[in-house]
Amino acid sequence: MAKTSGMPSRSAEAYEVLRHDLIAGTLAPGEKLILADLQDRYGIGAMPLREALNRLAAEQFVVKNEGRGFSVPPLDAMAFLEIQNARIVIEAAALRETIAERTREWEDRLVLAFYRLSKSATAGPDFLLTQEWSETHAIFHRELLSGSRNTWLLSFAGQLFEQSARYRARRRQIDAGHLPGRDDLVDEHREIMDAAIAGDSKAATAKLVEHYRRSVETVLGETVELSSDGLRFFRRG
Repeated sequence: MAKTSGMPSRSAEAYEVLRHDLIAGTLAPGEKLILADLQDRYGIGAMPLREALNRLAAEQFVVKNEGRGFSVPPLDAMAFLEIQNARIVIEAAALRETIAERTREWEDRLVLAFYRLSKSATAGPDFLLTQEWSETHAIFHRELLSGSRNTWLLSFAGQLFEQSARYRARRRQIDAGHLPGRDDLVDEHREIMDAAIAGDSKAATAKLVEHYRRSVETVLGETVELSSDGLRFFRRG
């Protein structure tokens, strides 16, 4: 039996480590991704790294500059607003479907996810930077929509959540005094959960949208309002 080259597994490994560092903000926005540097950093060969970068470029986690290699996308304020508006459209549809088809098993999973989220939110703003918060936060939002049977909606919701995580990593550069307090953030998620479990899709969706509006304001430091077209930056006059 012929031996496999191991290339697929190395490409998958390269994809996972690069994707993790892109989402976490370890690879800085605008940074050029030079293959030789990445080889030294991760101990992975050029071929699997290139395959991983092409895959990430297709998912818009990196920019492929024709003839000039790859780079990390910049953190663009308007792009973040567009991501959040796309999340609102897709997640609202998935949430309405989940609530309409809600089951006791879904409620139990959501309550457990919220409990773990609240436990990871310790006193002080530093909890937002921990791996535990990142993981429990992702699980809560995934469970919130998990009753939807539309796999396309769930797939797009997952991709957009990860894209928005790149921007949330900016909290590392935000002064602690401008980060949301523990109680406020936990309460936001509790209110979304309570409305969803009560079967009030209108209230649950409204609270989810408000949660994302506040998130944009925190990350970008700009006032954001909700219009008939979605979230937009507030402009005086």
